[in-house]
Amino acid sequence: MLKWIKKLLRRNAPAETAQPLRIEGVAPAEMTPEPDDAELAAQALLELLAGRVPGKEDGAERPEEGTAEYYRLLADRIRQAHAKAELRTRRFVTWCEQELKRNDIPLDGKDSLAQMETELYKRIDTVDREGGDLKRRWQHCLAEVIVRRMQPAGKEEESDV
Repeated sequence: MLKWIKKLLRRNAPAETAQPLRIEGVAPAEMTPEPDDAELAAQALLELLAGRVPGKEDGAERPEEGTAEYYRLLADRIRQAHAKAELRTRRFVTWCEQELKRNDIPLDGKDSLAQMETELYKRIDTVDREGGDLKRRWQHCLAEVIVRRMQPAGKEEESDV
């Protein structure tokens, strides 16, 4: 009976460590906060191969304002905009997590902790709307950035005494 319980617990236990998805023998690509030219080109190529023309709507005529179809189309566009914003925010948070593993991030300037903090705050509306894991990760990144920005100031004050 005890062996059976242990076996059941092992089977229902969560995975100890999640492994990132990758292709064996290929180095992992660096995450960027926004899509770069190569990524946009790859996306356009995939859309062409799938039979879609990149950047083109489906070509349907716009329904008359005030009709049910008009509001359905408007709601669809809002949902699509929210989905894109969520995806971009999730990507930025993932990039922040990757960058925060480094210890040599400058305090000010390009790709600095100050810029990262500003960019995190720009995404607060999307984070509040989506909530869940994204919000938890965003809060963790923001807290890490703020703590790192405060640490050098605290060290200077101690050395002045």
